[in-house]
Amino acid sequence: MNEVPSRRRWRARIMLLLTIALLGGRFAHASLAVLVGEPFGSFGTMMPLGHTAIYLNHVCADGPLKVRQCHAGEPQGVVLARYHAIGRYDWLATPVMDFLYATQDASEVPAYATPEAIWAMRERYRERFLRNVVPDGVQGTMDRDGSAKNARDLEEWWETAGMAYYRRLWAYEVATTPEQDAALVAVMNDHANRHRYHLSGANCADFAAELLNLYFPGAVRHADRVADYGLMTPKHVVRSLSEYAGKHPELDLHVWEIAQVPGSLRRSKTVWGGVESALKTKRYLFTLLVIQPEVPLVLEALYLRHGRWKLGEGAQPMPPLVPSATEETLASVPATTEPDGSQ
Repeated sequence: MNEVPSRRRWRARIMLLLTIALLGGRFAHASLAVLVGEPFGSFGTMMPLGHTAIYLNHVCADGPLKVRQCHAGEPQGVVLARYHAIGRYDWLATPVMDFLYATQDASEVPAYATPEAIWAMRERYRERFLRNVVPDGVQGTMDRDGSAKNARDLEEWWETAGMAYYRRLWAYEVATTPEQDAALVAVMNDHANRHRYHLSGANCADFAAELLNLYFPGAVRHADRVADYGLMTPKHVVRSLSEYAGKHPELDLHVWEIAQVPGSLRRSKTVWGGVESALKTKRYLFTLLVIQPEVPLVLEALYLRHGRWKLGEGAQPMPPLVPSATEETLASVPATTEPDGSQ
């Protein structure tokens, strides 16, 4: 018996069930969660800031370009996120199970994910839900990590589904009201959904900050000019929300960890802020030490004063795996694959 992958598969099943419980167990009360996905792939190594999205448990996707308030008893909710390359659009709405696992059926989620399995699930998701945005023939082809390549200006469509196969995510959840949800639905549906992405001033974290401030005016301050070089970052968004919720206990802040599904893809990396990235990314730090050795000292001082904050502090821990006597016999583990690109 291949003990290690078998245990990984059982752990994956337990984590999936816990995630589904998170998505549905608190459904009686409206809430918003900022999802911070850890960086992965070559771009994530170069710029380890991660990705930000907004999960709303009482708002549902009315297709990928519109949202509505969920019907009574309708489960799960929607994830809203801004992307760099989804054609002429600025943001897409994705049902949360699709966003995490590229399926609406929990029984289809693989306990051990491979690029081929992920691509097949994502293609079914595109055909079922995203075909009006990404028609047949322009979705590109499967890259070696299960992502899409040769999709031109739609190259990020694949990042709308199956993200839990590529990265661990942190969810910062606060209570909302039906009236706040209704205001959000009106804003999203009434405003033109045109491409706006820009790294400085209109990135995924800026989008999340805008939606948070719609619900809670002033919750997210302007980007930190010192710790993040003036860029809005995922870490800054959830730090601001945490500090705001600390002053407003009625928001009932909860922090959750959504585990990366075990598989042949490399594990995602830690989310850092701007100055923190320069200090902790070896290629940047080594270059600075050679060219301008005084700069790392300045960055260290800035980080210690402005940038120190631990993502995931107080997150609900996953319980340990309980070994089962019915563990299945598994084939050998595939070679680990490094995802290309992304963040």
